[in-house]
Amino acid sequence: MGDSLRQCQNDQVIITTTRLSIRALTPVEAEAIVAGVRTGQSWASDFPTTGDVRIAAGALVGDMAFATDTMPWGVFVIDETSSGHSVGGVGFKSAPNERGEVEIGYGICHSFQGRGVATEAVVALCDFARRGARVVLAETDRENVASQRVLEKSGFQSVDEFDGLIRWRKEISAFGRQSE
Repeated sequence: MGDSLRQCQNDQVIITTTRLSIRALTPVEAEAIVAGVRTGQSWASDFPTTGDVRIAAGALVGDMAFATDTMPWGVFVIDETSSGHSVGGVGFKSAPNERGEVEIGYGICHSFQGRGVATEAVVALCDFARRGARVVLAETDRENVASQRVLEKSGFQSVDEFDGLIRWRKEISAFGRQSE
């Protein structure tokens, strides 16, 4: 799973893994997601989720960034390579802060859950984050055991709990070296 490769095609960031292509969400696709326009899209039957719609809408109004090669700290669509379908989203909530911390979020449509897709995407995004972050942060609901398991498998440690949320942290070293 740690075999991610970053490419750029027409300034669009693409992270590839064994089974996934994780590509920057574009404004055109965000508009289709928000409008529910499925024509011409290669989406799983239950994609986009309500979370995907919320994220796409946020990106369209500037609350989240569209990732580019020059500003990669944005939101991405997860495509499952074998089917060619979009099955979820993953991304950075903002650029790294002054301490080198960056927070991520992710979600997979129901029909592709339980297949390791979220774990593979999170591991790839953490590898990608090494280009400018030292720590990756995440939050899960206390009741969301599946998401907690994704973070545990991806090397995160739970560090805090408040208001029904568990905060997670993964130490990474910038520029390709994992901290021990």
